[in-house]
Amino acid sequence: MLSDKIERVNRLRQKALADPEFIQSAKAHERALKNDTQSQYEKKSHRKSKSLADIYQHTEFTGYNSNPNH
Repeated sequence: MLSDKIERVNRLRQKALADPEFIQSAKAHERALKNDTQSQYEKKSHRKSKSLADIYQHTEFTGYNSNPNH
């Protein structure tokens, strides 16, 4: 049962790899993935990292008890 399914998948894979239209589509898909991955990496690498002090600069922490006895 499992071996039949594996054989079927293998035959379909071989058939697809013999189809020039499939190969062209697969290469276009690969290029699109590479371009998308590169642009996401470039966006992340250009971000300026902020310190926590910068992030919470405008936040007022209420309820903070500076008395260590409580």
